[in-house]
Amino acid sequence: MKSNKPANAGHLAGILGLLTLLGISIVLFWPFSRSAFNIEGFATEKQVTFVSAKLPDPLLDELSKSVADATQAGGFDTNHAVKGKNELLEGLVLEFPDSPAAEKAQSVIPADFPKVATADWRLQLVGPDHKLQTEVDESRLIDIGGGERMDARVAASFNELLQGAAAAGVNIDVVSAYRSVADQTAVFNEKFERMKRQGKTDEEAEQETMTNMTRPGYSEHHTGLAVDVVDEAWLASDPDWTLDERYGTTKGGSWLAEHVADYGFVIRYPADKTAITKITYEPWHLRYVGKEVAGYMTEHGLCLEEFVAEAEKWEQYGD
Repeated sequence: MKSNKPANAGHLAGILGLLTLLGISIVLFWPFSRSAFNIEGFATEKQVTFVSAKLPDPLLDELSKSVADATQAGGFDTNHAVKGKNELLEGLVLEFPDSPAAEKAQSVIPADFPKVATADWRLQLVGPDHKLQTEVDESRLIDIGGGERMDARVAASFNELLQGAAAAGVNIDVVSAYRSVADQTAVFNEKFERMKRQGKTDEEAEQETMTNMTRPGYSEHHTGLAVDVVDEAWLASDPDWTLDERYGTTKGGSWLAEHVADYGFVIRYPADKTAITKITYEPWHLRYVGKEVAGYMTEHGLCLEEFVAEAEKWEQYGD
């Protein structure tokens, strides 16, 4: 009778080989995800959502080499893993631009994107397309001079902005800050009735009223996070209108555009974003969003609607 030992040994070797391969696969792919995923393909991580995408052998070979190099260098840390993953994703997009996986692979959160939730109070969207959800508790407001008030959480940053402007020779005057829905309603109705007395129809009167103000409940001034400002030099020039687009071309307007982000503010309604904001260019209207968000918005040329949309895109994948 023939011995079964060689066959059993071969069988055992096969099992050990499979286990070894499985172990290598886990080591190879584990750094790229905090959750288990199908190791048949490469999972593009979007924080908690995974999309499997098979990579060509050359890329797998390159990944294997990267793991080996990192191991020899003293370990495979998280930064190396993230860097390697992003590089491979870029390669995938270039090699397979028309594949569904390539589209998913491009959804890698930018390294400089602020870590802020869309529910954060600083990102509150109020405007023609976004009605105020809850009125501000007025006990949270603080006087900033001239009878105007702002959210107390913003006042210190605004005061720093005033000091920075003054140091640059721009003496800021506050025109308007917080307005309640009731205040906005009174002002809106007064102009609407004035237009009606001039013989305009209801529709014409409403359109005329909304040329320089928003409907009650849709003004960013309701949030306590917005403020309209100009400077003393502009007022001394005796402009026809205190709030005029031409203010953006002045020394004061230019200083605001260049520096408000340093204090956590943005020019809320840029000239090139009116199709999105539904508000004409307002170089005087500042909105607090926090330094990190303001810096990102300014660097990437985004208005608040665009930033929030981008934040929502990444937020759906978790933290």
